Order: sequence, then structure tokens, then C-alpha cells
Amino acid sequence: MTSFHQRLPLRLASAVLLQLLSVAGATFAQEAGSREKDQTAQQEEKDDSLLKFLPERIRRRVERIKQADSTGAEAPHGFAPTFGDIKRGSGFAPGVAYGLSLPSGAVVILKGVYSINNYKLVQMAAQSPPLAARRVIVRARARWQDAPSVRLYGLGSDSPDVRSGYAETRTEVSGEAAWTPARFIRFLAGVGLEQFDTGLAHNTGAAGSLLLASMPGAGADPRYVHGQASAAIDLRDSPGYTRRGSLLSATFHEYHQTSDGPFSFQRVDAVAEQYIPVLKDKWVLFVNLHAATTSLASAHDVPFFLLPDLGGHDLRGFSDYRFRDRHSINSTAESRWFVLRYLDAAIFYDAGKVASTTSSLDFHGLQSSVGAGVRLHTRQLTLVRLDVAHSRDGLRLVIAFSPVGQ
Repeated sequence: MTSFHQRLPLRLASAVLLQLLSVAGATFAQEAGSREKDQTAQQEEKDDSLLKFLPERIRRRVERIKQADSTGAEAPHGFAPTFGDIKRGSGFAPGVAYGLSLPSGAVVILKGVYSINNYKLVQMAAQSPPLAARRVIVRARARWQDAPSVRLYGLGSDSPDVRSGYAETRTEVSGEAAWTPARFIRFLAGVGLEQFDTGLAHNTGAAGSLLLASMPGAGADPRYVHGQASAAIDLRDSPGYTRRGSLLSATFHEYHQTSDGPFSFQRVDAVAEQYIPVLKDKWVLFVNLHAATTSLASAHDVPFFLLPDLGGHDLRGFSDYRFRDRHSINSTAESRWFVLRYLDAAIFYDAGKVASTTSSLDFHGLQSSVGAGVRLHTRQLTLVRLDVAHSRDGLRLVIAFSPVGQ
């Protein structure tokens, strides 16, 4: 997921938000009274009439989405533009990908991405054709990414809004197998070799140096054999965009340090999501709950850059990596309604916390943010999210290219 955040003056943010939601409110009222037998034709007419009020650049983008959605066109082979997929906080990250389909049905994709914040990514990935009656897919990848300035705050939910930064380079070679015994059930298992190199970000002052030095795993640069296994029940229409269904998933991670040092640990991530359609899918209520917890042997520790964290994609009123600690919990309640065929508006409330012990992982003392925004999407994919969110740290504009929480 790629996103970026920016502090906004209250007047400017309010103006942006009102502009985004003004069309949404009027359209929602009209949609509530539409008759089902003429629903498709009426919506086509409304879409066309509302499009003329949008800027020309957005109109052209929506028209291209409509055309691709109706034809079912897939991403072209050969060279194609790509965006994001670097570490969060990279900012706008365009790149180039090259896809090659082999006679066996396997696919190989090479890509390189460079962001406005000087983040870099080079990756080669391969995927097998569907195996075992089209229920098994095997994937492998080699990946190198460089993040020269990652946001760093103190540990805990009460850490002050005082930011430093660190540099992180990650090299990975991994493989995984995904098994789908039924349409809504999936299992995944994988293993990889990962190397982390961290240090001070450029122009970090004395206070930032002290903060980094106080973090667990600072300067350790561990190498890991990283194994993972997950199971999920997924009743959503699509993981990229949906208006109904639910998701229950759990993932277990084993980080075994191969280099010297006390940084082997385990981590479990659990997710529950529910999408409730209202008024013939014109209005969707979305709620979720995410939890992450780590465990380790005595005298061991979790490196700070692999600790559970909150901010940006889940607590949208806070910057990326705003809170870190051994355990985390967060939830979102969002009301999303239909504006155009490929445009939704939403209001939301996020809440969460991090904790150093599992006994403190409860719903007391949560950090929260509220806001509203719009989503540009196809039937199965969220293309752009634009949210304005407010928290104790102030007002933020969030632009992301993935569903909420990803």
C-alpha cells in the first residue's frame, strides 16, 4: 500500500471535504427513491449527468475505468506503468513493470519503482499456473527495497508527537504456496530469507540519534529465516473492493534469526471484517477489528522495525508508524455510500492502541480519529482513496491506493 499524509490548515481541509461530499449528499438522496426495475438505466443517466460537474481530467479517468470494467480487459503483457508497493510513507511512487507469460501458463513480472521521497524498489516475481485442479498456486520473488527516511516515534500509545527518522534497507528471497479448497476458504504457507540494514536517516539531529539508540534492535541488522502460515474465510466479493460479505483471517509468523543476536520471535495477526449492504448496495456499513501480538523467549526482543504499529492506514488521523509496541489492536467503523458507479463517499471513525503487555491490550485509552473522504474504484479494485482525518495530532489528508486497512 502506498499513501502519503500532509498537515492541512483547517480552512483548506474543510473546503476540500465539503467539495468532495456536496455531490455525494445530493446523489444519495436521489438514489434512495429510485425504482428497482429502472435502476440500471436511471443510474447510467445520473452518472452521465453528474460527470459533467467533475474536472475534465477526472471525467476522462472515470470513462476509462467504465470502459475497462465493461470489457473485462486485463493488464497488458510487456511493459506497463506501476505504482507503489514500497514501504509505507514512500509518497507517490511511480514505476515500470514488465510482464511475461510463459507457454506453461506461468507468469514472470519484473518491476522497478522510485518515489518522490527517494524510496526505491526492485523486484522479480514469478507465479505458477493453477495446479491441483486449479486450487493451488505457487509464487516466488526476489526483492530489494530502500527506505532512506522512515518515520520514527517513541514506543507506546502515549508517545509525544515528536518525530525522528531512520533508514531501512531490506533484501528478501521468498516463496509461498496458496491453497483454495473452496471459493471462500484459503490457506497459505511460505518461507523466505530476509536481511535488514538500518541506520540514521539523513540530517537526523542529536535528539533523533538518541531516540533511535533507545529502540530495541537498533544497529543489529538481523538476518532471518521468516516462515509464515495463514488461514482465511473470505466471503467478500473481492479483496480489492466489496460492498458485502465478511473476512476472518489469522497469520502466524516465525522470525528465526540466523545472525548472532537475541532477536528471534513469533508474531500473530488476526483480522475480522464485515460489510453490511443497505438500500440495494447503495449504502454500505463497514466494521473491522485487527489485532497483532508478539511472543519470544526470555532475554530476547523484537526489533523496533518489526513491532506491530498503528498510524496512517488504520488510524488515519495519525502519521505512518505513529505508535509501536509489542502488541496492538485497532478497529474502524465506516459508512460508505454510492455517488457514481465508480465513486463512493464515506465517513469513518478509527480507534486503536499499542501495548507492551497482553494484559494491557484492551479497549481503554484508545487513540482515535474521525473523518470523511471518497473512493474511486472499479467493481473489484480500489484505485484511489482520498480521506481527510482529524486526531489529537491535528488534521491530515490521506491519499492511498488500496482499501481501508491495507
